[in-house]
Amino acid sequence: MRKRLRTGSQTLVYFNTARKTFLLGLFALLAFQPAMVYSAMGRSLPILPHHQHPSSSLSSSFSSVHHSSASTSDGDEASTRPDAMSRLMKVFGFSRIPKSVTNLVPPQYMSELYATLVDSGGLTRASGPYNSNVIRSFPDKDSIHRMQFLYNISYLDKGETILQAEFRIFKMRPGPLPTSFHDQRISHHILVKVYQILDVRDMTSSKNVVLLDAQKISLHGHGWRVFNVTSAVFAWHYRTKPNYGFLVTAESSSGIPLDSNHIRFAQRNEHHDSKQPILVVYTDNGQRKHPTYISPEDEEYLEIKEDIVNREHKLNGTFRESIRKLNEKTRNANRTRRSTEPEDNGRKKRTFDMFRNRRSCSRYEMLVDFEKIGWSGWIISPNSYNAYQCKGKCPFPLGQSQKPTNHATVQSIVHALSVVKDVDTPCCVPNKLYSISLLYFDDNENVILKQYDDMVVASCGCH
Repeated sequence: MRKRLRTGSQTLVYFNTARKTFLLGLFALLAFQPAMVYSAMGRSLPILPHHQHPSSSLSSSFSSVHHSSASTSDGDEASTRPDAMSRLMKVFGFSRIPKSVTNLVPPQYMSELYATLVDSGGLTRASGPYNSNVIRSFPDKDSIHRMQFLYNISYLDKGETILQAEFRIFKMRPGPLPTSFHDQRISHHILVKVYQILDVRDMTSSKNVVLLDAQKISLHGHGWRVFNVTSAVFAWHYRTKPNYGFLVTAESSSGIPLDSNHIRFAQRNEHHDSKQPILVVYTDNGQRKHPTYISPEDEEYLEIKEDIVNREHKLNGTFRESIRKLNEKTRNANRTRRSTEPEDNGRKKRTFDMFRNRRSCSRYEMLVDFEKIGWSGWIISPNSYNAYQCKGKCPFPLGQSQKPTNHATVQSIVHALSVVKDVDTPCCVPNKLYSISLLYFDDNENVILKQYDDMVVASCGCH
């Protein structure tokens, strides 16, 4: 028996010694020659020498994968951008991107009108003059005659309704006056007339001009004068008469003609940019959906009215009873939780409530920056505007602060009761939108003040 045991022990010792020798030899071999170890995924990875840390290889591999993903992401963005820009242009009504005109100065009237109708963020505060939503100013084109003023209105949209057209001209201080004006019996007022030219070959003939407007103004005064030229612009727009521009004349109260040496009006390229003569056309593009500029008083009234309407449309019957039971169940659960919570858990509860409020349907900022989009070279104002966005959940029960519609209230209840399958919670969406107005140059250096409806979220609700 002892001999057998000794023989078995000797055999075991021999086996262990041989295994150790084999393993030592294998490790020695691996130390000098990198082997290939097969992973469970079926991939082969080289075993690294002891001086190379595995993390360096992982880092380089991750960097390679990340670079590949970034390239893919950049590629997707590059392929998406043209379509996105095309859709954005369609929203703003641009058939093409106007050229950059950073060296041009907009007419003073258009800048002042923008400041009157629009707040600093681009939000429209009031409708344009004559209830217009598109206002265009056309610069004077070069003409042969000093008192002739030409305007190219061919780019006026054919689908727009012309509401009013104004010829705005700046009267300078008078030059040396005729001797007859020193007669005390002559009034110090003059009569300025604006004609539509029908035939440019002989503008002195009454057959070749049509009187559009006339005003009696101070002889020695200076400043802007505005003339109604709607009928002429209407005729040019619908091409019932040729467009040869306007002719301006001046005469004394007794009928003595005054030429441009006596009565001076600011001319294109001869006077300051702020005094350039312009034609302003007020139109309606037919895209006005509803009043989107509301005063604070109107806003408060609408909020009260909305609350009254919602109260009058409370649900009854089985749904009301179901709501009562759900609310009671929720209150009981809250009481149980509060009774088992430690007293020092109040701070955690407040934090949770704040987090829950942040997750509920609310309005959040969303800045649209025209410089980043690449439109700052021709958009004058605003540089950017906050369009806002609606985010958050609409959990049961919906409160009046979430401004739910009756349909949303019913949907929330049906979802909570599981009355019907596949009914989701209401969505957080804008329930009131305001318009913005842009002041910009078009491709022909005309300045346009245009209103766009439904561009800024005023408030959000569960619908």
